[in-house]
Amino acid sequence: MFRHILRSRSLLILGIAETVSGMGSWITTLAVFSLLVFRGGGTVAQSTGVFVAALLPMLLLSPVAGWLLDRADRRRLMVASELLAGVTVSGLIFTRNLWVIYGLLALQSGFNSLMTPARQAVVPDLVPQEELTQANAFLQQLAGLVKVTAPILGGALLAVLNPHSAIVLDVISYAVSAAVLLRLPALPPPSVHTPRAAHSSTHSSSPRGAGGLLSALAELPRLRLLFIGVFMTTLIIIGFDVLSSIFTRDVLKGDESLFGLLIGLVGLGTVVSSAWLMVARRQRNLWRDVIMGLFLLALLPALAGVGAWLGSAAFARVSMGLGALIAGAGIGLVHVQSGTLLQTLAPAALLGRAAGVFQSTAVAGQMVGLLITPLVVPAVLSAGGYLALSGLALVLVAAYMAITVRRTRAAPSPNPEWVTQTS
Repeated sequence: MFRHILRSRSLLILGIAETVSGMGSWITTLAVFSLLVFRGGGTVAQSTGVFVAALLPMLLLSPVAGWLLDRADRRRLMVASELLAGVTVSGLIFTRNLWVIYGLLALQSGFNSLMTPARQAVVPDLVPQEELTQANAFLQQLAGLVKVTAPILGGALLAVLNPHSAIVLDVISYAVSAAVLLRLPALPPPSVHTPRAAHSSTHSSSPRGAGGLLSALAELPRLRLLFIGVFMTTLIIIGFDVLSSIFTRDVLKGDESLFGLLIGLVGLGTVVSSAWLMVARRQRNLWRDVIMGLFLLALLPALAGVGAWLGSAAFARVSMGLGALIAGAGIGLVHVQSGTLLQTLAPAALLGRAAGVFQSTAVAGQMVGLLITPLVVPAVLSAGGYLALSGLALVLVAAYMAITVRRTRAAPSPNPEWVTQTS
C-alpha cells in the first residue's frame, strides 16, 4: 500500500515543501536558543518567553485559520503562509533585542498557524481514506528525518556561523517551500469540492460554524477524548521542552551541538516508528497506537529525572540519548495516529475548523505548561524532579485514555472497515 502513497504526486509535493521549510525552521530555533541561552546566559524565564512568543499567536489564530481553510482555496492559503512567515523571519537577521526577537517569533507563529491544520485538512483529498495512516506516516517520517538532520546541521552551522547568518537559510527555505506548493492542484474547501464530504460519518452532512463543531464534540465522545488527550499531553511535555536547553547546559554539561544531537535522536525514533506504520500490511488499531506512544514518550522525562538525581553528567547523557530515541518512536505513533483519528472522526465539512481547534487545543496545553514550569522550577522542585513527575503524569494520561476508549462506543460509519480501526 505504501507504494501507492509514494506515487501520489500531490502528497510528495506537500511533503517536500514541509521538509524544506522544516529544515529552515529548526536552524532558526537553534539560532535563537544560541543567542539567548548558550551564548547569552539565558534563564528559564527567557527560554519560556521564546515558547510563549511562538505559541500564543497560534493559540489565538488557529481557529481562525481553520475557519479560513473551510472557505478558501487551501493551496493559496499555504503559499501565502510560507511567504509571509519568510518575510517575518528575515527581521531576526538584524536584531539582538530580546523583545524584538519575541515579537518577530510571534508574527512568524501567526503566519505558520495555517500550515498544520491545512495539512490535516488536505490529506483526505489527496489519498483514499483507507490509506490515511500511511499518508500521515509518510509525512511524519519526513518530519522525523528533518528532526534528525536539521538540529545536527544547525549545530554544525552555528559552530562556524553566527546565529544571524544561519537564519538567512530559513528565509530561503520559506521561499523555496512556497514555490514548491504552487505545484499543487487547486484545493477548494468542502463547500465547493464536495466528493470527499461523505468520508467522515453519519453526522450532519453540512454543519456550519463553531456551533457545528461543538455539536460534533458533544455527540462524538471519542473525538472529544482526542482533544482532551492532546491538551493533557502537551501540557505535560512542554515542561521538558522549556527545560531541555538549560538541562543540557547545566546537567549534561553540553552546548548547542549536544542539544542538536538529542533533538536528532528524537527525530530518528520518529522516523523508525512512522516508517513502521507506513509499511504495515494490516490495518492498525489507531487508539492502541496513540496510547502505546504515550507510554514510550513518558520514558524521556523519566530518564532525564533519574540522570539528574544521580548527578553524573556522563550517565545522564547516555540515559538522555536512549530516552530521546525511545520517546521519538512514541511521538511518531502519537502524531500519525492522532492525525488519522481526527481525519476519520471529524465531519468532512468541519475538518478545517476541527484541525484548527485541535492545534489550538494543543497550544493551550502548552501555554498552561509554560505558565506552570517557571513557577515550579526551581522554587518548588528541581528540574530533575519536575521531569520525573512529568513522566508519571504521561503514564496516567495514557491509562485514562485506555480506560475511556474501552467505555465509549465508536460512532457509526458508512465504512465498516474504518469502524474497526477506531474501535
